[in-house]
Amino acid sequence: MKGGNEMTIDNLKCFILVAENLSFARAAEALYISQPAVAKQINTLEHELGVALFIRSTRHVELTPSGMSFYKDAKDIVMKSEAAITRVQKQYVNSDSIRIGLSNPAALFFLTPVLTRFHSEFPDIRPDIECPGYKIVLNLFLENKLDVLFYYRENMPKKTSIHFIELQKDRMICLMPKTHPFAGRDSVSLEDLKDTTIIACNPLNAPLSTSAFQRRLSGHHAADKILYCNSIEIAHCLAASGFGISVLPQILTLDSPEYAAVPLSENIELSFGVFYHKRNTSSALDKFLKLFSR
Repeated sequence: MKGGNEMTIDNLKCFILVAENLSFARAAEALYISQPAVAKQINTLEHELGVALFIRSTRHVELTPSGMSFYKDAKDIVMKSEAAITRVQKQYVNSDSIRIGLSNPAALFFLTPVLTRFHSEFPDIRPDIECPGYKIVLNLFLENKLDVLFYYRENMPKKTSIHFIELQKDRMICLMPKTHPFAGRDSVSLEDLKDTTIIACNPLNAPLSTSAFQRRLSGHHAADKILYCNSIEIAHCLAASGFGISVLPQILTLDSPEYAAVPLSENIELSFGVFYHKRNTSSALDKFLKLFSR
């Protein structure tokens, strides 16, 4: 993450207000904060995304093309976040439920066999599962609205109150059509990728570790050699269709006969597992976690 900052839902709400009012002053009024505080939140977003969202002058504010595109994504993320929080708040928080957060649908690969055993041993405890997107689900967990979170260790803010159980060491995989010259290789290097179009995911919809790696790749590619898309699933589709190569953590790659998945030769390991709050005294959580110690 650039500068150690992290994009938050509050940043997005601030951006939306500035975009809709085209005024830092009116956004500050609506949020009951100062104009410098609004400017700081917008600067944080622009710094992380690596693009200017607004054209500012002493007389007016207007959205850049990147800002107009980002506005739609930001609105969608905020709406999903608010809907997810509402659902979680309405659900039972007693001992007969376990609130589970997934960073991506691919995490179901780990969750399904665990839930099978869990249901067999504790049929009266129901799972409440949320998978609203990386940043939203992380916020839900940090706000104690989830009991456990399946997530990458590298993406979690360091807090002594949070414990982690590693389930798998993950590596980066290059996705490409089966007809690609690299498809038959045992591995592909970063040097091999320097003249290839890279398919990169919107940082709002990708893990922080993936976004950081994509920024590293993008730094060595011309703008016309980078194809941005809005989701990991779309990245799979574009890679299979021959538009370029997408480099993703192995856990996020979906089995398909339509593309080849070749490991990246550089040793870039990510730790994937389950997080939980140390102070959570839920008996359902205690029973759930015991499944991982067997």
